[in-house]
Amino acid sequence: MFETDGDLFVPTRAGRGYWQEGTLTGAAVAALTGFVIERDFGGPELVPTRFCVDMLRMPPAIPLRVTTEAIHDGRRLKLIEARIHADGKLVTRATCQFVHRAQQPENPTWQTPAWDAPHPETLPAMTRFSRWDARPIPAAHARVARIAPLGGEAARGNPPVLGDLAEPETRQMWMKALGEIVAGHPLTPFTQIAMTGDFSSPLTHSSRFGIDFVNTDFTVYLHRQPQGEWLGYELTGHLSEAGVAVGECRLHDLSGPIGTINVAAAAQVRKRPA
Repeated sequence: MFETDGDLFVPTRAGRGYWQEGTLTGAAVAALTGFVIERDFGGPELVPTRFCVDMLRMPPAIPLRVTTEAIHDGRRLKLIEARIHADGKLVTRATCQFVHRAQQPENPTWQTPAWDAPHPETLPAMTRFSRWDARPIPAAHARVARIAPLGGEAARGNPPVLGDLAEPETRQMWMKALGEIVAGHPLTPFTQIAMTGDFSSPLTHSSRFGIDFVNTDFTVYLHRQPQGEWLGYELTGHLSEAGVAVGECRLHDLSGPIGTINVAAAAQVRKRPA
């Protein structure tokens, strides 16, 4: 998504945005903040328990400057902030709370059960996305009753982005990130999530016909880093009224659940022709 030029990050076409020409996707700038936060402050004994990306304005597709700062650097946790500036203007802000690994309590607590979903390599791949290898999971494996509301028509909204995932019943998938965030730097377990987390917005906030909300943030909560390349996204909630929405996805890997992604959004007027 980016190449480096000194201390600047120069976007490639892989990060171009959906809403307006000459802009970048939320996925691109979110991934970039995750990359620099982990590069500057990550470590093997730290779990990125909360990663929150605030998308303050449409990021232009021009060279970006990223700064990081340790807001708190304690024995148990670190709080790190990253800021992306374009042409001197703040466009994206992210914070990451790292928690040091410690001994697990001896008394067990109830944990979220594993997902009853087929292995991704047994499922057909979608051809709609270029940044991810996406494998929709059949609705028969849904754990939440997701039923499309009555009414609506394609001509009244924005163009669709989900393809085979358009029906709410089918909004669960395995996803594997492809490529690199910054040229020459392979993806890590954490940056896989940073690169794919923005997809929680269309997954939670789309109607059957298209996406009429633009997300203003997404926040990932993790109790551990993902294992392997496959991430499972499961739509578990959407609420909206008066043009304001919140959504939630449960996040999995092949070993079990690893956390959740929550995403806020605002209604977006039509920006591109169907």
